[in-house]
Amino acid sequence: MPSFEALCGRLFVQAGWMPKMLWGGALTFIPVVNFLPFGYLMEYALRLSRSGDGELPVWQDFSLLELFSSGCKLALLLLGYLILPVFFGWGVSEVLDLLTFGFLGVAAYLPMGIGAFAGMFFFLSAVRSYSRDGLFADAWRIREVATLARQASRGLIFPILAFWGLCLLAFPLYGLAFFIGALSLLAYSSALFREIEKDS
Repeated sequence: MPSFEALCGRLFVQAGWMPKMLWGGALTFIPVVNFLPFGYLMEYALRLSRSGDGELPVWQDFSLLELFSSGCKLALLLLGYLILPVFFGWGVSEVLDLLTFGFLGVAAYLPMGIGAFAGMFFFLSAVRSYSRDGLFADAWRIREVATLARQASRGLIFPILAFWGLCLLAFPLYGLAFFIGALSLLAYSSALFREIEKDS
């Protein structure tokens, strides 16, 4: 199993990594424009899948159309596998809070947390399914995505917890936190999935 800490260490010592992160984080704050950093993340995942090279690409490697198109795909995967489970969990949490007259307090919102945590496993597995063969339809094969998520679940627990921890701690800088966290997760999950596929 690859080391998440070692991988992050290699990621953040690359030449020019800071401007790439700052551009991605800054653009993530802006509605519609945030599809461009989403596209960068998706293109990075595709490169990782093809070559296994964790070198961060420069933004100029891609056209705006490429980034926007790939960003739309990443946004759809985020919506289907992460945002919808969070909203479903939030709905369940609101009902629980209502039925218990607020007695459960913060504990009533556990279903929303479970949706956010579990959804990330499926999201990363869906990105892997797409990036492996370049067929976006593969990302919506729910059974295969669920199988991938189950196989990688043990190795992804800590990195996903670290991602959500970073997003919560750096919430005022949520765009930067999301971009850096997602980039790290995609790099790690790609290495993990390659190892799982090699062993199977």
